[in-house]
Amino acid sequence: MMTPNPAEQLLREWKPHLVESGLIIGFYVLYLLTRRLIFPQLDQIGLQNAHRVVSLEKVIWIFWEPAWQAWTLEHAQFVVVVLNWVYVVTYWPIVLGVGLVLYIRNRPRFYYYRTVVAVSLVFALTVFAVFPVSPPFVMTAYFVDTIQTLGPALYGSPEMAVFYNTNAAMPSLHFCWTVILGVLCLRSLPGTAKVLGILYPGVTFLAITITGNHFILDAVAGGLLAGAAFAIVELGLRERFSLSR
Repeated sequence: MMTPNPAEQLLREWKPHLVESGLIIGFYVLYLLTRRLIFPQLDQIGLQNAHRVVSLEKVIWIFWEPAWQAWTLEHAQFVVVVLNWVYVVTYWPIVLGVGLVLYIRNRPRFYYYRTVVAVSLVFALTVFAVFPVSPPFVMTAYFVDTIQTLGPALYGSPEMAVFYNTNAAMPSLHFCWTVILGVLCLRSLPGTAKVLGILYPGVTFLAITITGNHFILDAVAGGLLAGAAFAIVELGLRERFSLSR
């Protein structure tokens, strides 16, 4: 019996880690490349589309975000500060943290939810490229940028803009991925802990709208995108790739 080559054995052991790291880096690079892919004047187009979203919300009577934000700033500013921090610390830290725990403790389940997230991202990147939408807070006639006003001001500052797409409000991946994690909570947590599956996206919805980072329709689109991603994985990918939810 031949003794395994140490280098080959090490490569086999590290291959899954390298593949997942490569996927994360690759999707992030793709996310950055979609900026200005179609529209050179991205900020201008994004603002025009934001006005289109506002117009549609007015037509269907759901342009409530400015009133929510104004009331909360006037009567419960502390709540706004809390929601600012909720917006910042309950997104990437939670998404990456839960992903890491699943990767270590339940690799098949990790692959399932990673695939759902990846499918949602592919569709979202397409929309970001063809229909860029600025966040509500750039429309200063209606909204306040509460994070820049009340902190943490480093988040979303001009210095950070190079690391993300400032015109990717529609659909809200912030809400979409929170819904996906909410489903994970409902399926995985025991007993009353399942309520986190509802509370987490619910609080996130308040955070993204009251801070002026997303419109209600952004969240609606994000929720529909999460549902579509689950459907695609369930109907077309789960059996094919032996994904365990």
